Amino acid sequence: MIILGISEQHEAHACLMIDGEVRYVIAEERISRLKTDSGFPIRAINKIFQISNIDPNDIDRVAFASSSRNIWTNVFKKHALFEVEDWIQECEKYWKPVLIDGRKDVSRFDYWDFFARKKNIDFSKDIFGSAYLEARSSPQKSWQQIGFNARCAALEQLWGIERSKVREYRHEDCHKAYGYFASPFVGKDALVFTLEGGGDDSSATLSKINKNGKINELWASNDVMIGRLYAYITLILGMKPGQHEYKVMGLAPYGNRKYANGPLSVFRKINKVSDSLIENCNVFPDLYFSMLDELKYFRFDNIACALQLYLEETVCAWVKNSVKQHGIKNIIISGGVGQNIKLAKALTELVEVEHAWHPPIAGDGSLGVGAAWLACEEFGIKQKQLTSVYLGTQYNKEEIDISLKDEDVSSFHLVENYTLEQAAEWLASGNICARFSGKMEFGQRALGNRSIIADPRDYQTVKKINDKIKYRDFWMPFTPSILDIEVSKFLKLEGKPYSPFMTKAFDSLEDTRNIIPGVIHPADYTVRPQILTEEHNASYYKLIQAFKALTGVGVLLNTSFNLHGYPIVESPTDAIKTFKESDLDILLFDHVAVIRKEKL
Repeated sequence: MIILGISEQHEAHACLMIDGEVRYVIAEERISRLKTDSGFPIRAINKIFQISNIDPNDIDRVAFASSSRNIWTNVFKKHALFEVEDWIQECEKYWKPVLIDGRKDVSRFDYWDFFARKKNIDFSKDIFGSAYLEARSSPQKSWQQIGFNARCAALEQLWGIERSKVREYRHEDCHKAYGYFASPFVGKDALVFTLEGGGDDSSATLSKINKNGKINELWASNDVMIGRLYAYITLILGMKPGQHEYKVMGLAPYGNRKYANGPLSVFRKINKVSDSLIENCNVFPDLYFSMLDELKYFRFDNIACALQLYLEETVCAWVKNSVKQHGIKNIIISGGVGQNIKLAKALTELVEVEHAWHPPIAGDGSLGVGAAWLACEEFGIKQKQLTSVYLGTQYNKEEIDISLKDEDVSSFHLVENYTLEQAAEWLASGNICARFSGKMEFGQRALGNRSIIADPRDYQTVKKINDKIKYRDFWMPFTPSILDIEVSKFLKLEGKPYSPFMTKAFDSLEDTRNIIPGVIHPADYTVRPQILTEEHNASYYKLIQAFKALTGVGVLLNTSFNLHGYPIVESPTDAIKTFKESDLDILLFDHVAVIRKEKL
């Protein structure tokens, strides 16, 4: 049984599932080169057909994540194309008149039309452009049918896939299914919490999933404002919602707990926990202008600190109460808020919780996978647990050599068939290396195959990467890849943690912080590790082993292989261009190293 899973949300993507097993997942942004790209992922779908050798006629089911009610808004690629100015103008031109002024004559389309003119959007060039124009002049009750028709027409036009094969699955249920089948709890009972800015009909849900994978939703609400609040505080602090929430989280530890009490008291007026529910206090009419006014006397770092504290205390209370009420101690957090690594740390430390799971790519970047798993139920297919995120494209030696020739690397020195020991020596000598190897990871976390790697022992490495390659905000820490046998030397742990995907933070050990300062948060000394086993990535594991043999440290600094504001590299051509456009020292393909001559 072959299922094609599709999501058009921000971080649009496609996945291919065969007999309940995820074989490929590719994000549209990797091919289009537009970060957090949204809309119908034509490029990703084509790439999956290409690398899988699956004929579109062999597809048994196309599983769309989320209702088609508003898919035409993806024509605007809001999360990819909106700048801070655009987000603010949306608040001024639509949300303020509607939510604060109570005007009935303001249509959402008024703002979309304004934005289309501003960005010179040509509806004729988007496959859903005609759906937008039809919805523009149709009653709201017909929007879902308009969207579904557009989806089916696109599949028929591009790949000849019949309408009878197409199904849609609720956004929130896709998050739940993904969270569960990407977890180590498959075959066990678990509580699944979804928390996000918004789905098809809710911003938070609580469900029980039994050992057979059956989802029983216990509660849902669209009045939980936590995900939306995090987005609008990101905007108030001058950053882009939908992309930069992680920067606010990284800024939070720099705030002063004493001075964070003021903004924290404001946030506590928004939602409150009542038993296993989260209620809206209905104090503020909106989350942008109201917060601008309420927070105007507080400093930016203390606002970020308070926001993170509010998130953790609210969600932890919700989880504790739910565990107590339902007697299930395995918990899963899915949806966009589930990507908050500090929240993951707080939940892991709850005594009421036995195991807390935060899946890789918990946000909308995995919805299509969840939809495909839900489609499995329809056919009575047993879903197979996700154990790897190395599910993207892979390039062979010949393809890489063609790219090296086409991109003209004659000004660099090439070392053919370099050894792991040579690579370890380059790293230990202070070189910043990019590694392009094996199958590409899916999601926003690079796990060694499309990574920039460096020696974590020198904090100046962080400055060099920030200043010359990544152009990141000064307060943002970098992350480590740590050999599983080395973890206890550097992190405070209980038992054997399973955290292979960089989804949660841990406290570092005071005695060894000075050994790996390049991968420890300078303000709170936490670490967000990729705990690496040889089973997950043997070639990367052996490289770190070689580095350990040379330095005594089984850790590498690991950050995604991209320039700031761009997606992670997908192809050898992307890798070479990024190498040329940055101050990276060495580019490592499996069979050849490309080295700046001044580094020899």
